[in-house]
Amino acid sequence: MQTVRGCVRPIEWYSFWQQQDKLDPICEMNVKQQASVNWTILAVLKCLRLFHRMSDRLIVAALDFGTTYSGYAFSFRHDYESQPQKICTNTAWIASGQGLVSWKTPTTVLLNPDKTFDSFGYKAEEKYAELAEEEEHEEWYYFSRFKMMLHNKLGLKRDISLEDANGKQMPANTIFTMALKFLADHVMETLHSRSIDVRKKDVHWVLTVPAIWNEPAKQFMREVAVKAGIESCDLTLALEPEAAALYCQITKVVRSVSNDGKESFGPLKPGTKYMVLDLGGGTVDVTVHEVLDDDTLKEIIKASGGAWGGTKVDEGFSKTMQELLDSDNRHVYQEFSRQYKSDFLELQRDFELKKRTITEETNKIHIRIPVSLCTLLRDMRDLTMEEAVKKSSFAEKMTFKRDRIHMSGAIMRKMFEQPISSILNHTCHLLEKCNDIRYILMIGGFAESKLVREAIQRDFPDIQVITPDDPGLCVVKGAVLFGHKPAAISSRISKCTYGVAVHGDFISGVHPENKKEVVGNEVICKDVFSKFVEISKDVAVGDRVSKTYDVTCRESSVIVSVFASSKPYPILTTDKDSSKLGDITIHPPEDGWPQNAKIEVDMWFGGTEFNVQATDAATKKSYSTTFDFLN
Repeated sequence: MQTVRGCVRPIEWYSFWQQQDKLDPICEMNVKQQASVNWTILAVLKCLRLFHRMSDRLIVAALDFGTTYSGYAFSFRHDYESQPQKICTNTAWIASGQGLVSWKTPTTVLLNPDKTFDSFGYKAEEKYAELAEEEEHEEWYYFSRFKMMLHNKLGLKRDISLEDANGKQMPANTIFTMALKFLADHVMETLHSRSIDVRKKDVHWVLTVPAIWNEPAKQFMREVAVKAGIESCDLTLALEPEAAALYCQITKVVRSVSNDGKESFGPLKPGTKYMVLDLGGGTVDVTVHEVLDDDTLKEIIKASGGAWGGTKVDEGFSKTMQELLDSDNRHVYQEFSRQYKSDFLELQRDFELKKRTITEETNKIHIRIPVSLCTLLRDMRDLTMEEAVKKSSFAEKMTFKRDRIHMSGAIMRKMFEQPISSILNHTCHLLEKCNDIRYILMIGGFAESKLVREAIQRDFPDIQVITPDDPGLCVVKGAVLFGHKPAAISSRISKCTYGVAVHGDFISGVHPENKKEVVGNEVICKDVFSKFVEISKDVAVGDRVSKTYDVTCRESSVIVSVFASSKPYPILTTDKDSSKLGDITIHPPEDGWPQNAKIEVDMWFGGTEFNVQATDAATKKSYSTTFDFLN
């Protein structure tokens, strides 16, 4: 395999509809004359083929694969055309222990001892808890909240493993595949149960992903979806906060007052700039959009966020219980979670309900403690629960009576401090960048927390904070809308500076001496960052960037190594601010590359995923390429 490090001076041009660099009129005209009109036509036709294929589908179904909970929604093409808000969701997820009925089910997978799929969601949780009660769970495989392994991993590999509840390893793509297959199959079962004669090829699938995810994570999700039985050409990835924004556009979420003083609610109007806070279980995803005159959305600040979701509160509860129950060498709470799975699960669910209702005014929270935990505490530390509370640092703010711990609202609010502080600080930072934001839309499961909503409203009193009636379903319903009309997003902000590694002219004082090489009469520099698109640049959906590279070996495939940098003008791909994303592999024709062959590498930006193609610069004959971030 050869790489583009044989390239000396790449030639660069941009799509006709958006120039990335400032050019004088003569230079701009020359650049346009060099660019192939056929490539522009090809890009447009490619988009038209995609939209035509999607518009032919009878149904769009969206899978919302979350850190803590997952679900789906779908709508029919004829309904979308007349009533776009008519979107169906599944309400059959039932937690039998508490009779809880919800629109989503826990993202948990249970495998049989022979590693075959057994169950997903509430059923997986409850069956594993029953097995644990009978001490028959050791040979089973139980995976929960595993989506977070994809967060912020530029070095993600295809063969990465997951560890189950008992420390056993399984390939991550196997577990993700089983989860997505279950959800997709459940969609089809729901349709068939309604006596709808539909085949899988009649459905266009949309899979939601966080906007802050990098390309390797998105490729990973596409590949496991294909393994789950969804054809790649039938699949679109939707960015979660964008999807939610689309849903909020068709719902009446904005309060307005008419000239006669009457109040009403309506959709977001053109010219409106607003922020979306997608508060999920694992991550918080933040985007800022503007509604354009054609009702499409333009991203005006690049997607950002962090691991500040609802699971951080769960971690706070776990730490509180450990501080209350454990001693230096007796880990009571951990042993409880291991020995009494069913009771542990019930305690978690009780806490989940309480954390959604707590407010700034809440004085007391009452949480039922299983008898098994009290018994275990007595066996391991010779203490009653009441004695443990009195001996702890919580003695003045917590009591135990009968079967319940009564803790002050202050203890509970303490568990929210870290994620809320991170959300507020990040929101404030973004508002300083864009001071004409009129609304903040709060969506996602964590947005159901009254405490979080109160904190946002308190810290940003001059901005209207909007939480839709069903914040946990905004993403999946919006993903359905995106599947029907992907052109609803007109442009996005580049999250990084993207480029490839090349050999370029060595510049004394700029390039380090250890990168210098002498080739013939030329002095060149290794690992030069050849930029395709710059961080924080506004990129219209479908924008193309092209570069031309020399082919140095006639028989070998060409490997183009793609890098991302947090700097606008990176110098070397080996700098600490640059990270390798993956490779583009360009295969030669059967009889090898022609003499003095050059390869034009084209990248399309602005979409939810990279699109890459390559062609012979002389003959305009295109060659097959693969863009692999997971090697």
